[in-house]
Amino acid sequence: MTQREAFHALMNIERPDTLCQFEWGYWPETLQRWRQEGLAEGVEPWDDCGITHYFRPPIDHGLLPRFERKVLTEDETSRTVQTEDGIVCRESKLGSRLPMFLQHPVATRDDFEAIKERWEATTPGRYADNWDQWVAEAKDFPHILCLGGRENGFFGWLRELMGLEGLLTAYLEQPDLIHDMCRWHVRYLQELYERALREVEYDFVFFWEDMSYKTGPLISPAFVREFMLPYYREMVGFYRDLGTRWITVDSDGDVSQLIPLFMEVGIDGILPFEVAAGMDVVRIRQEFPTLRIFGGVDKRALMKGPDAIDRELEAKLPFMFEQGGYLPSVDHHVPPEVSYDDFRYYLRRCRKIYEAVARGQ
Repeated sequence: MTQREAFHALMNIERPDTLCQFEWGYWPETLQRWRQEGLAEGVEPWDDCGITHYFRPPIDHGLLPRFERKVLTEDETSRTVQTEDGIVCRESKLGSRLPMFLQHPVATRDDFEAIKERWEATTPGRYADNWDQWVAEAKDFPHILCLGGRENGFFGWLRELMGLEGLLTAYLEQPDLIHDMCRWHVRYLQELYERALREVEYDFVFFWEDMSYKTGPLISPAFVREFMLPYYREMVGFYRDLGTRWITVDSDGDVSQLIPLFMEVGIDGILPFEVAAGMDVVRIRQEFPTLRIFGGVDKRALMKGPDAIDRELEAKLPFMFEQGGYLPSVDHHVPPEVSYDDFRYYLRRCRKIYEAVARGQ
């Protein structure tokens, strides 16, 4: 059984012969460390460790044309830049750190009208020149195929354009603009992805929101219902009509209040269940028996070595594997504090626990 076949069996709440394993990502510093600890140059961790990875089609879903990237100011530890997305932010020179956002391209209706032409789905160059070859090879692709990313959503996408403070203020002061932007975004996504969905079968569709912090969502469930769910319903229907089997939503933080809302509009799975925000996958499985759950392994346990890894996995995985519909992974990108030996140990222990459950032990 291939990893792709195992993925679909897990999503069907079956118990495949092989445990599907993949991670959402690794910080650049993590890979640098692992190269020093034995991961060969040019070899990716998923190939070296015998797991799978998710890949997206060669479609440019961003602004076209992009803004010019330019450095506005600079000192020894940081630089202020205008990014290709039109965002002005301060970036650290000291490693992978989140930038400090200073200005976003949309604050008013006029700003949105001015930028819309960069989001036209029919702009030449959206689909790669080798698209037909990629389609021909996709059926036998050894890894999981995923459609959608940061462009696919109705909070995260708006936040990228308006900034968090600007978006939260606009919900109250410019609600008509928010609805108009979402309606326009539905059209863009459908026009952009219809061809991709007709020509290739994907393992899942991915919405990116990142709309929660440690204590809960950044907007109330009432605002989610008003400003997001109508457009989710339309997009979920569009994806289903074109053959999509599984649809997932990504958000860090405490997503407890969001789960029933997303399930209401047809979302199958949620990720990554950040443990530091109180996300306990055992509790979530008990509350939502049919939800497909990705993640929930505390990355902090992997930093502490085999004993801590064993405690973390034994507390969660036997129950989760018994219940089904669960794909274990770290609850965010794997951080550089995790050694390559400990990462591989974690993967082996996941497989051992799964095999024991499958044998009924």
